[in-house]
Amino acid sequence: MKTAKLITMGCKVNQYDSQSMREVLIHNGFEIVDEAQPADLYLINTCTVTNTADQKARQVVRRAIKQNPDADVLVTGCYAESDRKAIEQIPGVKFVFGNREKAEFQTYLDKLTDETPLQIKPLQHDAIREHARFSSSVSDAGKRTRALIKVQDGCSAFCTYCIIPYVRGRMTSRPLPDIVDEAHRIADSGIKEVVITGVHLGAYGQDTGRDRDIADILEQIHNIDGIERIRFSSIEPMYFPDILSERMSALSKCMPHFHLPIQSGSDNVLRKMRRRYTTAQFATLVETLRDRFTEDIGITTDIMVGFPGETDDDFKESLKFVEAIGFNQLHVFRYSPRQGTPAATYPNQVPPHISAQRSRAMIALGEKLSNTFKKKMIGKKKKVLIEESREPATIKHGRNPLSGYTENYLRVLVDVPDTAINHILQVELTSYDNNFIYGKC
Repeated sequence: MKTAKLITMGCKVNQYDSQSMREVLIHNGFEIVDEAQPADLYLINTCTVTNTADQKARQVVRRAIKQNPDADVLVTGCYAESDRKAIEQIPGVKFVFGNREKAEFQTYLDKLTDETPLQIKPLQHDAIREHARFSSSVSDAGKRTRALIKVQDGCSAFCTYCIIPYVRGRMTSRPLPDIVDEAHRIADSGIKEVVITGVHLGAYGQDTGRDRDIADILEQIHNIDGIERIRFSSIEPMYFPDILSERMSALSKCMPHFHLPIQSGSDNVLRKMRRRYTTAQFATLVETLRDRFTEDIGITTDIMVGFPGETDDDFKESLKFVEAIGFNQLHVFRYSPRQGTPAATYPNQVPPHISAQRSRAMIALGEKLSNTFKKKMIGKKKKVLIEESREPATIKHGRNPLSGYTENYLRVLVDVPDTAINHILQVELTSYDNNFIYGKC
């Protein structure tokens, strides 16, 4: 049997796309192998959100070619859109295709055994005027307890630092019946939790005249037997209206965890980023969510440091605001100039050593906030969806627990048998040690 390996970089939208292409591979007779094994075909789904992501993508491509020089190496994703030539220049790459061409993945597989040269469409940056395209839906999430459902793709926000509108296309909403059909198939497979994903979830329906919105999706999935948990992957603050949180709070399957990318805690920097909200508006949103759900709600975020023109005072404001909100997890990024975006040409670019210092300070604050939040949960009882994954770091301490996530998205290690996998258990959180939360039933 032919073997294939999928390597996915970046966001949950990419993860969903890879899952869709995985099904195409299986349908074509490929066996999907794990990280350590060489394969006959490598499918690398790249990210381009930072220069570091680009560099990692090239490294991953070269590593795949080194692992099996005779393999067919196919590269797609956002980096394939933004700098296709850089990938094509790597000896050993068979095909490079963009996000819109993921829907035509079968064509590329067919061409692997066809001697006729493949006519590749040039990837043009004017594709930002085009709507995104959806690849075939997912019907098998594999051996998982959680499944992604992509409901929206593309972006028309054009934050000044972001390359995504140039590589994903315009905001595009997936038809609601397609979404609901996929959710039914996921429920029939036994999966209990779904994660609604997209580039700008709150903007769902904008391109179709707002005849439907993201709350309509949640309400319809909420009515599907077998689906017991619903989450958002990430939702932008400027697309999170009050009515959405009100409707969500009435749905018991919607979990009290929200990833709200703030990007900066300085209003001055937010304006330069063109983020379309203020820190005060963000704080009001978080307060509303805590009032409508629970004080134990999980609020996580992305935050950028070193944006052009960010002063020491701006950064201090950002630190102060992050601490005041009390996020329970931070994803910290250093600003990375992306060619073609307005911010890349802004004056007062922050020197790398300054942005590195700010990154370390913000990461340290994030660790402090995370530890505080986790310790506050000790002694409480939470519902945990048990997963198959085990934590190797605990084995050397004589333990071999299964892990799972609470409603507010805290990972908990529990000593339960394998028969507990894909079951939701009431767990008392008993201790927090070495970055692990332990619980007992």
